[in-house]
Amino acid sequence: MMNSPISRRTLLAGATALTTALIASRLSATPVLSVTKTDGSFDRIKAAQRLSFGTSNDQPYCFIDPATGEIVGIDAEMMLAVLEKLGIANHETTQVDFDGLIPSLLASRMDVIADAMYITEKRKKVINFSDGWYQYGEALLVQVGNPLALHSLDDLKKGAKVGSYLGTVYLDWLAEIDGAKVSSYPDAASAMEDLRAGRLDAAIVDAPVAGFALARNEKYKNAFEMVSDYTPKEIGIIGAGFRKEDGALLEAFNWGLKAIKEDGTDLAILKKWGLSEQNRYLG
Repeated sequence: MMNSPISRRTLLAGATALTTALIASRLSATPVLSVTKTDGSFDRIKAAQRLSFGTSNDQPYCFIDPATGEIVGIDAEMMLAVLEKLGIANHETTQVDFDGLIPSLLASRMDVIADAMYITEKRKKVINFSDGWYQYGEALLVQVGNPLALHSLDDLKKGAKVGSYLGTVYLDWLAEIDGAKVSSYPDAASAMEDLRAGRLDAAIVDAPVAGFALARNEKYKNAFEMVSDYTPKEIGIIGAGFRKEDGALLEAFNWGLKAIKEDGTDLAILKKWGLSEQNRYLG
């Protein structure tokens, strides 16, 4: 019995068909953005090719790098990665104090809040949140050597002078501690500066903010420290904030957020800023 010869043309045709099938398979597996909400909010952003997001210029979340003039940080870079997935070419930032972010969003001074904002039931009554993009707890900062032996929120009842910043849940917690002498500040940096100057015994700030400040600021290292055995009261889930009427924009954003989680972009950003797999939120 003789073998039938296979022509070069037959082989090429078969290879072409196989390649075409593989490409088609990959394309069909690539998720396609489909927005079901009809409020027009995403269409508006897409047509303008520009999205404005709000920040309180907090390091390491969303701040202007003084060396480059560019917006950088965990939330900023997460936002820019999502915009890339959505095909939105341009962005702008609006800077206000943290407690002014939600009022500014509602006044349409920005399209989205991107500034390490905890998703809370209280805030959800006023705005909508994206799916969570990462998570972390708070840190207790004290004078070097911890002279008042402060290891928990309960220890603040000893009459400790403690501060945190406006718009955070931390001030809500401190207000419920009998005996604590509470001061409020416009931002974390102001609270840490008063702690450094000795006007506070302790401060409650986001753990990533505390770690970033202590790692990069020598004057802070010599003045205060994080309480190593402090157990956070809450591990907060961070999300971007949206006006309730902007359902289509929120839907599109969540699609882009899912995409950067699937390809690992979110984890790369977290690691760049000193966080880890533990801070990743995949729920």
